[in-house]
Amino acid sequence: MQFQPIANAPFGVIAHDVDCASASADDIARVKSEVHDHQLVVIRNQKHLTPQEEVSFYRAVYPEGTSVWRHQRENPWEKYKVEQGNKAGTYQIPSEPGVLVLGKGEIDHYGLRVTLGGDRAAYGKTAGSQVLGGGALQWHIDGTFYGHAPGHYTQMRCIEPPTGKGHWLEHLDLGDPLWCPAGATAFASGRIAYDALTEAEREACLDTKVHYLPKPFETTYSLANSQNGLSVVDPDAEAISEGGNEVPGAPFADPAAQVYPLVWTCPDTRRQALMPQPRCLAFLETKKGAKRQFLGMTASRRLVENWMRPAVFADQVYIHDWQAGDLVLWYNHSVWHSATGKLAPEDRRLMHLSAFNAGSAPVCLRDQREAAT
Repeated sequence: MQFQPIANAPFGVIAHDVDCASASADDIARVKSEVHDHQLVVIRNQKHLTPQEEVSFYRAVYPEGTSVWRHQRENPWEKYKVEQGNKAGTYQIPSEPGVLVLGKGEIDHYGLRVTLGGDRAAYGKTAGSQVLGGGALQWHIDGTFYGHAPGHYTQMRCIEPPTGKGHWLEHLDLGDPLWCPAGATAFASGRIAYDALTEAEREACLDTKVHYLPKPFETTYSLANSQNGLSVVDPDAEAISEGGNEVPGAPFADPAAQVYPLVWTCPDTRRQALMPQPRCLAFLETKKGAKRQFLGMTASRRLVENWMRPAVFADQVYIHDWQAGDLVLWYNHSVWHSATGKLAPEDRRLMHLSAFNAGSAPVCLRDQREAAT
């Protein structure tokens, strides 16, 4: 087994001579180490895998994972979408619920005879959009951010990539446009975002916690994405802020509401990553001297967007051009990702996703030091 850096990419490696169906314990350990060090591993030529083999490989990498993240009878947001007629058009494989099937087009696939992608009404008004809230980008971390902690790893495998034309992805004052092949996935690094902070900003971020909305996806369902995908467009909240009437946040009484550090630490490498979930964010809790301070929602969103921005300049983003049989495994505790929008009406796309929840919340190394004192 060999690994080489992805050409012209800011992070990530390609693994050679790997068969995920027969990977040994040593193989798994090496892949996992590369994911921790380089954040993302591309394993090509995995067309032959069955759904059960996919999940076996994922479980071998992540035996600590608990429940299936996007289980459609347990995840509140997935249940909500199903109750609304599953307009998002994503489905679990009946014989292997650890695999979620997503994409676009009619399929007859492992017992699923369905239309992937639905009518896309769940994804905003933008034609061809593949992201919640519409538009081209929605940078996010995989997780419910309600009731369960986000898992450490996400795995995607391409069964059928679209054959349509790609497009230029225009950022909002974030460098040159990015070329996106049809159906590509964009990846950005929370480590790059953290490293780009000033020393004073790092100290502030290490002392910051993020309070997330109860049932966050249902709550923000109707909000569009900002052009750069780093925030939501919330005219009501912004008007309150502009009028000087924004009130500080207050902890939620809902026991399932989540509070995580803004900075997450990889236990193996001790690398720090800036890891907010913009769509789900309610407010930031910061430290001013010896006192804790709660910010308002719009003020919190603007701070987070500014801190994330350097990591999504064109030269800091990796665009993965999916080929049939590609399996990509990434560290969900340091990587943000997004669909890249725009598929033509006739385009088809068929993907498998495996991601499990974590049994405990993300940690910040500073939190660990404080706990030891």
